[in-house]
Amino acid sequence: MGNGYMGKVLFVDLSTKQFREEKIEDDIYRKFLGGYGLGVRVLYENMKPGTDPLGPSNILGFVTGPPDGTGAISSAKVTVVSKSPLTGTWGDSTVGDGFGPELKRTGYDAVFFTGRSDKPVYCLLNEENKEIRDASHIWGKDTYETVDLIREEAYRDAKVACIGPSGEELSLVSCLIVNKYRAAGRSGLGAVMGSKNLKAFAVRGTQDISVADGAKLESLNEQIEKELGKRPSWFMNLLSKIFIPLLPFLARRGVSFPVAPAVVIQMFTRYGTCAGTASSAAMQDSPIKNWKGTQRDFPMRSKASKISDENVIKYEKEKYGCPGCPIKCGGIIELKAGKYALKEPSRKPEYETLASFGSLLLNDDVESIFSASDICNRYGLDTISAGSAIAFAIECYETGLITKEDTGVELKWGDPDCILAMLRQIVERKGFGDILADGVKVAASKIGKGSEKFALHVGGQALPMHDPRNAPGYGATYVVDATPGKHTAGGAGFADLGMKSEIVTLPQVSKHDYENKGKSHFLMSDVHQIITCSGLCIFPPSLMMPKYPLLELVNAVTGWSLTMEELLKIGERIQMLRHCFNLREGFKPGDFKLPARAIGEPPLTYGPLKDIKIDAEAMQKSCLREMGVDELTGKPSLEKIKDLGLEDLIQL
Repeated sequence: MGNGYMGKVLFVDLSTKQFREEKIEDDIYRKFLGGYGLGVRVLYENMKPGTDPLGPSNILGFVTGPPDGTGAISSAKVTVVSKSPLTGTWGDSTVGDGFGPELKRTGYDAVFFTGRSDKPVYCLLNEENKEIRDASHIWGKDTYETVDLIREEAYRDAKVACIGPSGEELSLVSCLIVNKYRAAGRSGLGAVMGSKNLKAFAVRGTQDISVADGAKLESLNEQIEKELGKRPSWFMNLLSKIFIPLLPFLARRGVSFPVAPAVVIQMFTRYGTCAGTASSAAMQDSPIKNWKGTQRDFPMRSKASKISDENVIKYEKEKYGCPGCPIKCGGIIELKAGKYALKEPSRKPEYETLASFGSLLLNDDVESIFSASDICNRYGLDTISAGSAIAFAIECYETGLITKEDTGVELKWGDPDCILAMLRQIVERKGFGDILADGVKVAASKIGKGSEKFALHVGGQALPMHDPRNAPGYGATYVVDATPGKHTAGGAGFADLGMKSEIVTLPQVSKHDYENKGKSHFLMSDVHQIITCSGLCIFPPSLMMPKYPLLELVNAVTGWSLTMEELLKIGERIQMLRHCFNLREGFKPGDFKLPARAIGEPPLTYGPLKDIKIDAEAMQKSCLREMGVDELTGKPSLEKIKDLGLEDLIQL
């Protein structure tokens, strides 16, 4: 066992109910770190090309990072990895709430599930026992009920990752829910879990995790906590109060201003990610009316502000956050009365949920969004994909491609009742909801009639709530990262929004310089590979602390004495192997394209994105060149593979 690692992983064969431990050599940790880095190393080696994502040969992994469980601030994540049934590509999704540290304290850096159980089961793991338990009595229960039942049967304080009925029904946009309130939302991994008849994975660990330099780690924690405790000066607060109401006016004229880190920290501490819902709509970072609308359709003052900041947290009964995090961006809300009343406290919706059930659908009823969020959490459904599917359906209805005879409900923009009625059909896979339950790409293929132009996705995954016309770096991430259509994969998107990281020195490139986007994009992408694969939250290093001590933290935990160049090489290696996973599955760069609306075809005629059309092809080529792969085939050169030390895995 090395510093920051337990030195072994666990394979669970659900077909035979057998457990197998495997030691991991130090060299593999040094090359792939953890998270989806270690995950892709294991899956690439142990899975054949062409594996059916919903078949027993697919592997579902839960992988930690070296700081997990060490007490490092904001290190509470685990990454779930598999071949995605939604996209057919590499799939991953990261979730917090302490599942990663708890898993590692059981004695394993990762657990990989293979095979398929002949009946519903759940896996229970601690440092002394490994069990496969019958889950027939839990199958069909929602995620809240599932967590409660497993904790009653096993350990009161167990961390539980589970699926709801949507995962059981193999919805391709289903997800995993951890401890009721956090989601590994993207890539359709709930369907993988459901295909294996694995209802839940519960962990409880108490083992200590050694670090190389405890004093240094404590010093870094103090530094990070001090930075995250900073609040803006009275003058900066005054400027913010002046400028935020002016955002629509400024944005329509293409004017933006960087937000000071202290302001971001203050906003996230008070509101969480719902802090920027209104301003994002004003800047049209949030897509409006299925990506074809403008500020006129969803004005900041009269509509967007109703689903943002104070109008969200007034329902908050308590703050909620990952263990050891001083920000605590989450919250628990109560809604006891009214037509959208919740039967029990629920999680506060994140920005992506507020936008996908808000601006995307022209819905300004925040209580209906609470209901939609609660339904998705209980059934285990990705809120981005669900909101996008409903937006797609409304536009199909509006243009006459489908009728009330098809849907069973009249679909209208901004009508919360029809939105929730269709959502219930989706989570139950009933009526027209059965068509939408596998995402917009599948739905469009079933409807036809030109509906494809209303389906905003990359590779089958609905686009997140960040418009590439506003921040082109997001567009680069959506098509170049191995997990298509995912906004948390890193790259130039944060910089395009004015968030400047100093972890690495980025070249000065304007956000609409598509020909030269590649270098800055991949530098930040490499950094994000390290952040995510370490099990760290992306918010402090990406949004709150420009000088986040990432290198120092990794070295203090592991004792490796890496240089920044060596650390970035790890990130590049991880990115390349994920890319080659997709190549081996038959995918090429040309298979991933931004939808026409997302690049400005046709251009909008009003607002901050008026007349903007991004050169997505030039941007993608620039990124691929910087990555060191062929622009058409996506294949890396033999020299690049050798430089990254991947010649033992990748056969060109």
